[in-house]
Amino acid sequence: ALNRKQMFDLHRIGDRCMIVEEAICRKKAENGGLKAREVVVPRPLRRLFEVTHAFALSLQMEILSSQAEALRRGAWGGSAVGSGKGARKDASGECIAVSPAYFFEGTEGERSVTGGGDDRQRHAPIAVMAVHFWSCDDRHGSPRVGDLAAISADKTYNGTKRDNNDDESSMVSSKATNRTHRRDDNCLPMSDRRGDKRLSLCVRAVPTVGLVVSLSGGSDMGADDSVTTREASHHMRRNVDKLLSSVQDPFQLSMSDALLAATVLCADRRCRAVVTALNRKRTDGGGLPPWIRLEAECGTISVAAVVSYPTSTEEGRSPAILFRLACDSRTGRFVPVFPRPASLLRLLACNDPSASDIGALRSAALARHRRGDNATRRATNGGAASRESTGRIVRDGFEALARSADTLGRRCGVGGDWNDVDVRSSASLRERSVDGTCRDVRASLMTCCGMATAFGVGAIALRIAGGIDPVVDMAGGPIVDAVSYSDLIRVPPLSVLLRQRIVEKLTREGDGETKRTSQLEGELFAVSARVNDNSLALVCFDVLAVSESASSVPTRLEYAEVNSPESDKVMSEAADDHVLRRPSKKPRAAKEDMGSEGSKYHHTLEEVEHATLWLDTLLQQQ
Repeated sequence: ALNRKQMFDLHRIGDRCMIVEEAICRKKAENGGLKAREVVVPRPLRRLFEVTHAFALSLQMEILSSQAEALRRGAWGGSAVGSGKGARKDASGECIAVSPAYFFEGTEGERSVTGGGDDRQRHAPIAVMAVHFWSCDDRHGSPRVGDLAAISADKTYNGTKRDNNDDESSMVSSKATNRTHRRDDNCLPMSDRRGDKRLSLCVRAVPTVGLVVSLSGGSDMGADDSVTTREASHHMRRNVDKLLSSVQDPFQLSMSDALLAATVLCADRRCRAVVTALNRKRTDGGGLPPWIRLEAECGTISVAAVVSYPTSTEEGRSPAILFRLACDSRTGRFVPVFPRPASLLRLLACNDPSASDIGALRSAALARHRRGDNATRRATNGGAASRESTGRIVRDGFEALARSADTLGRRCGVGGDWNDVDVRSSASLRERSVDGTCRDVRASLMTCCGMATAFGVGAIALRIAGGIDPVVDMAGGPIVDAVSYSDLIRVPPLSVLLRQRIVEKLTREGDGETKRTSQLEGELFAVSARVNDNSLALVCFDVLAVSESASSVPTRLEYAEVNSPESDKVMSEAADDHVLRRPSKKPRAAKEDMGSEGSKYHHTLEEVEHATLWLDTLLQQQ
């Protein structure tokens, strides 16, 4: 609220502007500077409106700037490192940077607009502020900041009709572009370097127009050809309207809502840019394998794959969604997200101790012998066992995928146009760096798809076909065979226990005495995955393993691949899709307009049906 002095000053300024308007028109008429039949009519009320509107815009800019500064010190200030008095903010790019409201003096605002003479005066801002978030690789140029407008053609954020001739924000975006200076995008002064290597949400106050909102990649947001589904277009339109209303509506001023909507829009744009880069065909043959399918939808990347089985063909089968990469709105980083039925895969990706009973017993034994002598520590062999545990390998695999996807996302930006540093070479250098990162993402994607197939689809299918929960780390370490199984994932296989017995073993000690020890020998049915450039397939093994105690690492004595009885008549009937498939659900009417989008991929549980039929036939042979 204004105090009495501020209200009095505003009244005096308004009174003064009306007097000046009448004096200018009267002086122009007395000096004879008018053309024939030209009449100058003073417009004091219009000048009063302009002054009052500029004052209101300045007040809104101050409110938004103070809210942004509060967000920087609070929820969007980055994660704390350490505890107590020595705690500090993480400087890894999670914290937002705020360029506070900057008010131009005189014609300084006109120099920030690169248009004609009339355009400089019409669109010259009186103030500008910006919030910078997420890290972005701008070595070869920064993403172009463009003005946002309502995506709907005939409605604004409050439901009133919009005249295309009066759409000042869209006019500014087409004329205020420069490929050499980022200042021409967000109108910030050259001394403000807070937006380097970051995406920006800019707000500028333009007289007689209002608050104009600009966002990195905003100029291409309304005309994105990759947004084809109704759900995706509704998602984008809803967040654009929320962003505009949170800034432009005086009764809904909220920088928190505006920043959240901006990050959601940029997350969707970043996901689409990453998917476009990975799906691009390359001359060196470094593209994605034909069995991997990627789809960007509402700020996530769906990773789907066609799983091969020896008893069925891949023709006519749609890919199954194995997991997703969700773009975090706060940090811009990718986080693996797994289907709800894949509980074991979710625990392994977090290296949760509850995912492996053997691992939990081993950790308890290591804690008991932690203060023992070196001989006891070597006997437990805790270091090597923890390095080869399934939870740690799966966690490291998905973390490697997230890191490579983050690097690719920073180099892809948010898609769209760029402010190239060098018009001749920046685009080619950027494409080369993106291609190099795509190769790393490709390798991580293939490995993670194999893990998700074995410990997601395979674990659920084993639980259904075998009637018991599968166990990790019971079949020994990873199967390493460079000759026969070179494309097998380097993860200990998932297994279920078939038969178990206690065997006694005589060992001779150093003093010549013999010692009788008991070992637990078990016959296991193990499941793993083979990954190569041509296919992704589940593979099963008969494993014989022994363990000295419940907390010791099992030792695999021998293993053999289980061959599928393709010639068996019973198996061929069970593998027939239209015989044992559950009734398909009736598609919703909303998906009719989506074309083939609704049936492009199927759920993980539908893939579990194929795997269960196959594993059930193999288990009947044991």
